[in-house]
Formats: sequence, C-alpha cells, structure tokens
Amino acid sequence: MTDTTRRSTPHGEDPRRESSQLTGALVSLAAWVVVALPIILLAVLVFAEVMAPDRGLADPRNLALMFGGAVLLLCMLATPHLMGQAARFRERAMWRAALLTGIPTAVVIMYFIFRWLGNAG
Repeated sequence: MTDTTRRSTPHGEDPRRESSQLTGALVSLAAWVVVALPIILLAVLVFAEVMAPDRGLADPRNLALMFGGAVLLLCMLATPHLMGQAARFRERAMWRAALLTGIPTAVVIMYFIFRWLGNAG
C-alpha cells in the first residue's frame, strides 16, 4: 500500500519549515506601515530637487539624483514583500534579499528621522 502520512512537495521542499500565510501577511503589512510615509517623502524630495528651476533636467546632478532616487524607491517597494515571504518560507536566500533591500530602506528612514529631528530643534 501507499503511505499517505507523508505529504509530497514539489522540488523536494520541506513543508515543516514553512510558516503560516498569516505570519507572512502580518510581517508584510507591518513593513508597509513603516515604509509608506518615507516612500512618499522620498518621491516628493527627489521630484522637488530634480525640478529645481536653476538647473536643467539633463544636468549630471539631476540624472544621478533621478537614478539614485529610483533605486532607493524600488528597494523600499520591494522590502515589505520580501520580508513577508522570508518570514513565511524561512529560507536563507529570501532573508538575504530582504536584507539587501532593507538596508537602503533603513538608511532612507533614518535620514528622514534625523532630518525631522534636526528641524524640530
């Protein structure tokens, strides 16, 4: 007879290492709550600096600012999803991806916190 107690998984994955989908969704939701305001602030800051009337759009400083701002915004958009997936599947590669996008995200958040604290005093 066949043994029905073991669940077969595709690609030989271990189903015991997987957390519930709710865990991943809650981690992702918490990360979105943290990054929502900094995403908006960074987009407005980059837009305001690029559209400054004293420089043209083809200025090298503006091009670098546009490229850097786009990379930071994409990191900030990817971080919540990657953190939720890493919390759910508990794979080392997913944690690395979440960390790779989470470090620039944390730097942007700290920049806005320190800038806000500097203006408050």
